[in-house]
Amino acid sequence: MAKIVQILLKRAGRRRGEDAHRIILRELLLEKDNKTANRELFQFIAEKSMDILYEFDARHISNLAYAYALIEYVPQISHPHLFEAMGDQVVAQDHLRDFRPQALSNIVWAYATAGVSHPILFEKVTNHIVELKSLDRFTHPQDLSNIVWAYATAGDSHPILFEKIANHIVGLKSLDRFTHPQDVSNTAWAYATARVKHPKLFEKLANHVVRLDHLRDFRPQALSNIVWAYATAGVNHLHLFEKLANHIIAHDHLREFSPQNLSNIVWAYATAGVNHPKLFEKMANYIVQLDHLIKFKPQELSNTVWAYATAQVSHPKMFQQVAKAAIQHKEEFISQHVANLLWSYATLGINDKQLFSSFVPTAVQLIDSYNNQGLANVAWAYAVADVDAPTLFNDRFIDKCLEKKDGFSLVDLSQLHQWHLWQTKEKLFAGLPEELQDRCYKAFISEEPTPSKFQDDVVEQLSSIGLVPKEEELLDCGYRIDAIVEVNGKTIVVEVDGPSHFVGKSKSPTGSTILKRRQVPAIDKIELVSVPYWEWNKLGKSQAKKQEYLCRLLGLDN
Repeated sequence: MAKIVQILLKRAGRRRGEDAHRIILRELLLEKDNKTANRELFQFIAEKSMDILYEFDARHISNLAYAYALIEYVPQISHPHLFEAMGDQVVAQDHLRDFRPQALSNIVWAYATAGVSHPILFEKVTNHIVELKSLDRFTHPQDLSNIVWAYATAGDSHPILFEKIANHIVGLKSLDRFTHPQDVSNTAWAYATARVKHPKLFEKLANHVVRLDHLRDFRPQALSNIVWAYATAGVNHLHLFEKLANHIIAHDHLREFSPQNLSNIVWAYATAGVNHPKLFEKMANYIVQLDHLIKFKPQELSNTVWAYATAQVSHPKMFQQVAKAAIQHKEEFISQHVANLLWSYATLGINDKQLFSSFVPTAVQLIDSYNNQGLANVAWAYAVADVDAPTLFNDRFIDKCLEKKDGFSLVDLSQLHQWHLWQTKEKLFAGLPEELQDRCYKAFISEEPTPSKFQDDVVEQLSSIGLVPKEEELLDCGYRIDAIVEVNGKTIVVEVDGPSHFVGKSKSPTGSTILKRRQVPAIDKIELVSVPYWEWNKLGKSQAKKQEYLCRLLGLDN
């Protein structure tokens, strides 16, 4: 009956030419809205089942639990309700030898799907499976994948069970029986969600997918779950990521991909550090073509732009569309989403004044819920955007920084130093207390300089034109300068801007580059000039051209 209900729900609204049998079933099994199962009918069945539950064998119990989970209905009869009673019935068994693999799988799957917690039941099933000499009876991959999926979904961490199942899968000669993509995706997802590390399992699953002739049977949810799982588990399988990306790119359109699928996929590639510009371009172009982003939740909006910022992929039109959607739904954002969103725009040097101004009230409202990284990211983002926010950056914000002072990382402290410079030197507002300010400054200057060959070349040419460049000079504000020279009595900072100072392969400076270029002249009152790598590369190996270029840049060509 439950399966019939599922079929009828999927066909809801398609009544033209419907036969009499289906009409009768619809009237019997569905509510009048045709959107839910007939609660009265299933409640009646549950009540009658309670009276004779002691007569149910393993198959009956698993089928009953599976059926109610399938229609997403947990009957509330009395205490204990049906699911608790069924679980107790299983736990009371002397052993579970009568439960076939599918029955075990269906039971735990049902409890996880229905959102019903029964730790003792899960413990009983775990002990039974772990004590088996082998899992050769589990011939259907779906049984294994559903079991680990259920434990991960229910939040019941049983590493011994996961280890046993993983070792069994790894020991198989091949995964040819894993014919359903969901078996692979659910298994990988479960281990990543449960935070159970098993590199050999992930390697086995990935190699199986890579060897497939095609991925036409993989739905967007399966593709999304797989790359999300590998990124979350910290397993970087380049061939797997490449295969899945190429498959997605080959799609004529991405209409079947939900907002969560899209955001999880780009998040996974960015987190895993897998560079695939064509995939990001495809995803962004699809998002831009949408009439609106109303179906994108705040997490999906923030994760998407976070992924592009982390991967250093710029797509201005997509960022404009996301900003518009984010502003419309800013009240729905939680602190992490706000921090990730604003950090992403600042990181790519996208100065959307309206976005930053619009989010000030939201950021203020969430001030008590930011973690250390969130506080630092928000502060740094506003410093990069140079958008005043006195209602956000006040005594309350500083108090929050002091409360969390022991939890800031070196990166967090460095960001707060740049925010402090912006507040106190550029804006003349209140900044950090001296003790925390000193820690931030020390963190900011702690990174050891590593001059590049590009920098060495520029410095050598500066010397060749009669200047005396000083390398890696530390300015009063804390910035370390590539080279500093005296030209006709004037001090000039020469910044050697390599590829990492720009977004991807573009000529757009990153947020960090923008901030340094602005703060050094504003605070230390020193002129700053930039030598971009692409301009230097155009000069080839000609020292004469390089020297002429520097003379012109520094005003020595007259």
